[in-house]
Amino acid sequence: MKKNGSFLVYVLWNVFIILLILVSVFAIVKYFYQPIQVEGSSMEPNLYETDKLLINKVGNKLEYERYDIIVFKPYSEDNLVTKEVDESDALFIKRIIGLPGETVQIMANGDIFITDKKGKKFILEDDPAKQDYYYSGIDWVKYDDNMFESITLKDDEYFVLGDNRDVSKDSRSSEIEAVNCHCIIGKFLFKMPF
Repeated sequence: MKKNGSFLVYVLWNVFIILLILVSVFAIVKYFYQPIQVEGSSMEPNLYETDKLLINKVGNKLEYERYDIIVFKPYSEDNLVTKEVDESDALFIKRIIGLPGETVQIMANGDIFITDKKGKKFILEDDPAKQDYYYSGIDWVKYDDNMFESITLKDDEYFVLGDNRDVSKDSRSSEIEAVNCHCIIGKFLFKMPF
C-alpha cells in the first residue's frame, strides 16, 4: 500500500511538472516572445520568405528606434474611423523609418527626408553601417496610389518601410499608413536556425 501511494505521488508530481512547463511555454509565447515565419519578399535581402524569426513582445513600444524591425497588425479596413486593430491573422514585418512626432517626406527620386521633433531636417541614410541592411530608392511607377508629399506622425505612430521597397506594402499604402504603437506585436530579435 505504501508503494502504491509513493507511485501515485510520483505520477501526480510528474503530471504537475509537465503542466507547469506547458503553462510556462504558453505564457512566454503569449506575453514575452513569439516565433513567426516571414511571408513574401518585402524584407529581402535581409529576411526571406519562410525565414523563422523570434520577436520580443516585452518593452515600451514607444521607445523603438529608427531601423528597428517590427511586427504589427494594421488597423482593420472596416474600422478606419474607430482605429480598431485588425483581428485577422495577417502580420506585417517592416523597418521603422520615421519616429513618433517626426515628419517624413519622400521625394519623387526616392530620397527620404526626416524632420525630427526639434525641427532638424536630414536625409535618411539607407545604410548607415554600410552592411547592406536594406535597399535604397523607391520605384514610384509601381506605387502610383502611394504617392504623398509628406506625413507628420502623431506621438504614438511610426512610419515603416519594407527593405525591398519596390514590392513592399507599407506606410506608403493607404491600407497601412502610419503604424500606431498599439498595433505593434513586437520587435525582431533574430532569425531562428530551424
